[in-house]
Amino acid sequence: MTNEALSDAKLALGETASHRPALRGTRHMAVAGHYAAAHAAFQILEAGGNAFDAGVAGGIALGVLQCDIVNVAGVAPIILYDAKSRQVHSISGLGTWPRLADAEVFRKEYGGAIPEGLLRTVVPAAPQAWITTLQRFGTLSFGEVASAAIRFAREGFPMFSLLSDMIAVSADRYRRWPSSASIYLPNGQAPKVGEIFVQTDLANSLQYMADEERKVAKSSGRAAGL
Repeated sequence: MTNEALSDAKLALGETASHRPALRGTRHMAVAGHYAAAHAAFQILEAGGNAFDAGVAGGIALGVLQCDIVNVAGVAPIILYDAKSRQVHSISGLGTWPRLADAEVFRKEYGGAIPEGLLRTVVPAAPQAWITTLQRFGTLSFGEVASAAIRFAREGFPMFSLLSDMIAVSADRYRRWPSSASIYLPNGQAPKVGEIFVQTDLANSLQYMADEERKVAKSSGRAAGL
């Protein structure tokens, strides 16, 4: 069959003229803003986890893979649909400022603006949101669903154009903090497309959480570990 005939056949079936088949599944599927996050979620489904476990796995992975957009130490608002109960659930996942934060400080010392740096930082809410999801709806441990994210952070992943461009645009801001520059600006510049991008500190943080969970769960069970 010629390409023209193939395209005509697909159009007759109501599909676009593409050589790639439309995505369909019989057991489960996973999609995400980065293919590796989708793969992390799919692996959880293949291993017997439910959709909520998979969603958490993909979400944590995105905090590593798309760290310019979503961050493990940031926020993670979550909307969930439970097919069994046909109910929609919401987990805010929004960080707050510390209890002792005083709005008057920003009015008097910064003209009502919030400066970049520590004073702009909220208490990280994403980890709590992911763990709350696992507690209420999941079946696996944090360590299990975070395993792919830990691997992507520790071993690295190939830099892609969007992340490289976004880091380059903010390069001067990253340079203001040596600890940030050492991660995002290796050799003094944004990683190039195809280079392996490693986030060792982030891997260590996630691994620490998983290790502490495992210690508690070993003696007191999954819920206590979470």
